[in-house]
Amino acid sequence: MTFSETLALGRLPRWFWPVLLGLNLALHAPFFRLPPASIHVWRQCNTMAVARNLYEEGMNPLEPRVDRRGATNGITGMQFPSYEWVVASSYHVFGFHESLPRVINWLFYMLGVWAFYKLVQRISGAEWLGGVAAWGLAWSPELFYHGINALPDVLALTASLLGLWGFLRWRDTRGLGWLVFSLLATTLGGLTKLQFLIIGFPIGVLVVQDAVRRTLAWRDWLLLAAYAVVAVAVPLAWYAYADYLIKTSGLADFGLLVRPETDPAVAFSIIKHNLLSDWPEVLLGYGGVGLLVVGLVRAARHLPTRHPWFWPALAWAVALLAYYLLELHQMKEHGYYQLPLLPVLVLLGTWGAAWLARHPKGRPWLLLLLLAQPVWAAIRIDLNRWMKGDPAVAPELFDPTTRAALEAATPAGALTVVGPDDSGCKDFYFLHKKGFGFDRPEQLAEPAPNGAPGTYLAQCVAQGAQYLYTNDSLSLASSAIRPLLRRQVARVGQFQVWALQPAP
Repeated sequence: MTFSETLALGRLPRWFWPVLLGLNLALHAPFFRLPPASIHVWRQCNTMAVARNLYEEGMNPLEPRVDRRGATNGITGMQFPSYEWVVASSYHVFGFHESLPRVINWLFYMLGVWAFYKLVQRISGAEWLGGVAAWGLAWSPELFYHGINALPDVLALTASLLGLWGFLRWRDTRGLGWLVFSLLATTLGGLTKLQFLIIGFPIGVLVVQDAVRRTLAWRDWLLLAAYAVVAVAVPLAWYAYADYLIKTSGLADFGLLVRPETDPAVAFSIIKHNLLSDWPEVLLGYGGVGLLVVGLVRAARHLPTRHPWFWPALAWAVALLAYYLLELHQMKEHGYYQLPLLPVLVLLGTWGAAWLARHPKGRPWLLLLLLAQPVWAAIRIDLNRWMKGDPAVAPELFDPTTRAALEAATPAGALTVVGPDDSGCKDFYFLHKKGFGFDRPEQLAEPAPNGAPGTYLAQCVAQGAQYLYTNDSLSLASSAIRPLLRRQVARVGQFQVWALQPAP
């Protein structure tokens, strides 16, 4: 089926899904074997550390554990470790392999693409527009990148889309199974990342529309009330519990706070950079932004206020705008915080695609913009991040041979001091160690926190630290540190490993 025939018939050709899935898999396949690497590698390491600790120390999802734990058991608060628990379960089945988190996330990623296809097909009534939407979501460079990274946001996005689609199926059929499915998916999305509960806004507007039309029976109202309570209360209860764990453990590796930007000049700079750089380069790609611009121009000229999805989509967009502004500080450096925006932006771009398809002169542009999407995703991510980009990990840790030598230099389970590493997790994860971290070379010789006697390193030794890993010689330069170094255990590249002893 040709491109013009596809547009004319409104159906997807049989080759669509094999091409989308096959091409996406082929462009990712060479990188499944990589350990955590590149942009936001610290977030990947924290996620994979929690998964590995579930695998090694107990599969209770109510007790997520981090590596930088001092002398504690490492249990702290975070988003609900749904993705991490799935990864840990796969380790029990297949053994520990760092490719497993990538493969699992790619499967969640493709499931989300399919869910978005079903959703947009239902909204638009056109199979080919569902295909355009799925294509646009699949080739978002940001999602293309994190689609094989250990990032729970991908699962949260997929769960939220499945939740909305399941709710539409319930509206069509009134089948209780669909409502239960929608509830489980929506709740999972909110548990995994709270911001994905925003999917409840279009659901809420749909309920209001049904109420106005008087199509809801008393049984439906009772079910919807239970749905709303569970979908909101369960995630909020988890995050209250997570906050309690952080406060009681003192381990704040995962931030659960809202971070608005209070400086107007900085806020304007972030918004400008997001719109002019992040969206065309990373979030949507140039092809996706082209379709979005067409959709926005079309909206400015003719708002489809009579379309049954106008008000639900508007509520969804307004809620996302509020979220974007509340988390604006995070939007400066953390592109994955913009993933909740993707469905609405791609939906607008799909509307632009529908407009181009109706005009013979617009069809070549539509084809060009669609073809540009996978090309740019491969250039921006495959080439510039995985092939030529800096892995953002010390070379001795990234190389499997030297990494194994460093891990084997000290006994498994021995408490260690590791750094300097301002992430608090990268070096710990690659070394497969647990204990005390330090951010700066001079921190080891600084006075111990909380008024404890001696230096920070002396306090670590007093609490049970037996070894020190560092790749910065300045960390060992202070005369206050030397008496605590019993002997050098190993040296691999720039890394030194020292056995520690109490101060004389």
